[in-house]
Amino acid sequence: MHRGTQPRLSAAIHEPKLRRLYEVNGLKNYLFALNNLRWYARLPCKWLIFALVVFLVCFPYPRLTYRHFSRWRDPNALIEPHAAALQPWVDELKASLPPDLPPQNTLRRVEKFVYDKVPYEWDWNTWGLSDYLPTVTETVERAKEDCDGRAVVAASLLSNLGFHPRIVTDFAHVWVQTEHGDTMGPGRKKAVVATEKGLNFNWRALTELPRALAFGISVFPWPRQLIVLVVAWWLLLRRSHGVLGGICALAGLTTGFFLLRAGGPEYAKPIVWMQLLGVLTVLGGVAASLLPRRRAQPTIGDRL
Repeated sequence: MHRGTQPRLSAAIHEPKLRRLYEVNGLKNYLFALNNLRWYARLPCKWLIFALVVFLVCFPYPRLTYRHFSRWRDPNALIEPHAAALQPWVDELKASLPPDLPPQNTLRRVEKFVYDKVPYEWDWNTWGLSDYLPTVTETVERAKEDCDGRAVVAASLLSNLGFHPRIVTDFAHVWVQTEHGDTMGPGRKKAVVATEKGLNFNWRALTELPRALAFGISVFPWPRQLIVLVVAWWLLLRRSHGVLGGICALAGLTTGFFLLRAGGPEYAKPIVWMQLLGVLTVLGGVAASLLPRRRAQPTIGDRL
């Protein structure tokens, strides 16, 4: 028998066994079934899976998640100047304020008072979510919060003092707007202002979204983000990929991810070149995942 015909004959003899091995090893699984769909069905399905994973990583607790998003329909409703839990702080603050204090000085006093009473803590450490908009009572009881909880408490204190506060955000930070100026660390641009008539959007402030997203990637716990990264890599793989292409794709995604994290922990002063390099590296990983391996003959998986 000619040596060159031996592998093909061997494959033919053991093809039923290889077919069973092919199925047992999980190659004929959901991912490859998904990859067999036409592109107009495959891409929406993959994006839907990816979006669902991102959402569950950021908001794993349904009850708290519902509260958070429902409260953002009217964040000014959380301003409670007469909340029972807040009254001891109201009395303490009023006792510390001299009479006839100018409004701008009052804003600074309230800001420092809230910072002292409510130490800063990320929402994923306090509530387990990437973001959570708490009530006054929740913030006072926890005695730790990030910018949105602090803003709600400050707005409630200012309302008790006769101010007319509003909740404002630039997608990455939340602060308080009053008729005498802003407080609680005003951000770069007012993207959303809560008014009596509802939320007022400044569409020009959408330019802040990339900066806010980069900042969120930089400070969010990396073990949670690795879940998203691995799922993204898994969804990018195809049956035609070789081992080297898959490794290069994973390496590109991982390296770009950590470059993005390293470039944006300072929201006001991001390291732009590092963020851009991270984006390019991620795109390189995506490109590597799209390159099929070269082979002289079709594999058993291609014939099945």
